[in-house]
Amino acid sequence: MISFAQGKTGRLNEAEKRIVKYLLGEEWRNQDVLALVNLERPATVNPGRVAEVKKDSTQFAAKASEYESYYRFKRSFDLKTGLNPFLDERLIKSREAMKMAVSIFNNPTLEFRSETFSMLSNVAWTYLALEYSGRNNHPITRKNGKVVSLADFLKQPYCPFSEGVNNNLKAIIKIRDASEHTLLGPYDDSWMGLFQACCMNYEKSIVELFGSRLSLGREVNFALQFSGLSVGQAEEMAKSDLPEVIRSVNSEIYKGMSAQDKDDLEFEFSVVYTTVASSKSKAKFNFVSPTTSEGVEIANVLVKHKPSQETHPYTPSDVVDMVKKRSGKKFSTMDHTKTWQAHMVRPDGKSLNPGKTDLDYCYYHPVFKRYTYNDAWVDRICRELE
Repeated sequence: MISFAQGKTGRLNEAEKRIVKYLLGEEWRNQDVLALVNLERPATVNPGRVAEVKKDSTQFAAKASEYESYYRFKRSFDLKTGLNPFLDERLIKSREAMKMAVSIFNNPTLEFRSETFSMLSNVAWTYLALEYSGRNNHPITRKNGKVVSLADFLKQPYCPFSEGVNNNLKAIIKIRDASEHTLLGPYDDSWMGLFQACCMNYEKSIVELFGSRLSLGREVNFALQFSGLSVGQAEEMAKSDLPEVIRSVNSEIYKGMSAQDKDDLEFEFSVVYTTVASSKSKAKFNFVSPTTSEGVEIANVLVKHKPSQETHPYTPSDVVDMVKKRSGKKFSTMDHTKTWQAHMVRPDGKSLNPGKTDLDYCYYHPVFKRYTYNDAWVDRICRELE
């Protein structure tokens, strides 16, 4: 295998000096020598360094075989990503594995899509984790000599991934494990959110850990299809029951996860579709980051509440009774008041805007001038008491 240690400063190392001397002996022009040496070099050198080698009569030249290896090494760089197979094999294969995973899953003529995606994406993340470990002096092999698995890496304190990313990868691993032994059937859509989050997490992680040049955003696009999804089809998909084998895998995936964990977009990506009046020229998908001002505005529209007595049926005394019964702990009206004050789910009695409540939990009835609460509020209080 060819490898070559490039200088990391503005000075030529000894191997590079020999190469420069050889090239000058082959009557390369100084600027051509400089162009080759500086190609994807961590720190570029100036013309003066080449001139120094040219004047140094004691400097030995490289052999022809050494130059051929060096030239092949230099010409192996991907000028778009800066990766070289002799230096960055893990990252190159990691990106290729993820691109293949997406490409295969987007192929409507294939049936083995979820299984293949879970396998290839697991490989992509494993190589990513091993490269991170190698560059940061963390172990990449176990005591028995075997390479550290992705599952093992996720347990380490130095793992740089967030909790949402970790949970998503654990789910992908469980799907991969199940697909090795079980026929999962044509239910790829049931894990679409997990797979989409996996792709988005990968893009974010590889860019943050290894640089923006490694982004896959310019190389992997959304799949196009000849047939659209009608509202009726979407409704039927939502109503359809999953087979026992899929429910069993999902049971393993979601076991022990809180509602907050499940709602994390890094764990499972979700999209809400809504119909809008639009001309044919503007009838298309628009993807907006949820963190931008436009994304926040859209999110506010999509999750707009229609509160009523039906959605928030419980009076404060109802909440107190339900919490005491469910939690088995003491909980008074005063405790409830302190709780809604701490979480700011409603304004106090002196507010000039009594209807400014957190509609996820509380609703103000302007006619009766009272506040009522929903099941989510009872659940939250019980969780906190526990």
